[in-house]
Amino acid sequence: MTPEQRDILVNREKERALHYLSQADEMLTLGHWDLAANRQYYACFHAVQALFVRKGIGGQTHKGIINQFSLHFVKSGLVSMEQGSFLSRLMQLRQKADYNCYYDVTETEAKDMSAPTHRFIDTMISLIDNREI
Repeated sequence: MTPEQRDILVNREKERALHYLSQADEMLTLGHWDLAANRQYYACFHAVQALFVRKGIGGQTHKGIINQFSLHFVKSGLVSMEQGSFLSRLMQLRQKADYNCYYDVTETEAKDMSAPTHRFIDTMISLIDNREI
C-alpha cells in the first residue's frame, strides 16, 4: 500500500468512526438503547481500525482487534488500561444487544457509555494524527 493509499484508508475509517458516533448520539436522543450501543461500539471499532492502518497493524476478527489493541497500545502505555477495558466492555454490550434476544440494553447502560465513547474516539484520533509513535 502506498502512503497515499494508506492516508485515504485511514481517513475513510476515521470518517466512518465519526459518522457512527453521530448515529450513536442520535439513537440516544431517540431512546433506541440497543442501536446506540451498536453504533458506539462500531464508532470505536473503526477508530481502532484507522489507527491500525496508520501503524501497519492487522486484525481479522473483533476479538483479534481487541487483542492487538491491547498488545500494541495498552501494554505499551500509549492508551490507558481503562480505555482498553472500556473497548472490551463495549464490545460485550454490543454483542448482547445484537445477538441475545433475552437481553435489552438499558437507558443507563447506553447513556453511561456515551462520554467514554467520545473520549475513546478523541484518543484514537490523537494517536492516528501523531505520526511520531
